Amino acid sequence: MKVVISYVLSLVGLGFVVAAVIGAITINLGYPGARLRMMNMLRTSVNQAEIACRAAKHTFYEPIGAAIKIAAMAGTQDLAVLSATTKPGYDAACLAVKMHWMKLFGRGKLGVMMVVGALALVMSTKASPILHIIVAVIAAIAAIWFWVVRNENERSLTLARAELLPELDRAFAEGRYVRPG
Repeated sequence: MKVVISYVLSLVGLGFVVAAVIGAITINLGYPGARLRMMNMLRTSVNQAEIACRAAKHTFYEPIGAAIKIAAMAGTQDLAVLSATTKPGYDAACLAVKMHWMKLFGRGKLGVMMVVGALALVMSTKASPILHIIVAVIAAIAAIWFWVVRNENERSLTLARAELLPELDRAFAEGRYVRPG
């Protein structure tokens, strides 16, 4: 009975890890290229940048989109006022992005714990642990990859605040945003 439970636990744990990795792959956005695209959109058409921000959820584009909304609601071209309004809006939207990544991380961590528990359970019996060891290695590689991608995402949030938010403020101060309607 312990062997069957260990196999089920191992495979379900691997499923949790794979779900977290797939969730990260679908929203992973390489910062250098995405930064250049966003910078170009902010310099040419802020409205186009706003549309792009709506399409890329759970990336650094989402806080930029929130900052665009807040700057549009401010209705001013004063750079100091724009800067004072966009930074808190950006930071608040960053929390939502970080919470989504924490949810994915929690799912992956639960899967890794299941895989480790299954490995410990099969070691206490006389069954062959080959499948469990393979699953544990796959889960460990996936966990390391996920940790690197998550750290890169948090780094991109910080870099975007420093590099893109001033350009957004300048775009609104220079009147490059056209109000719809």
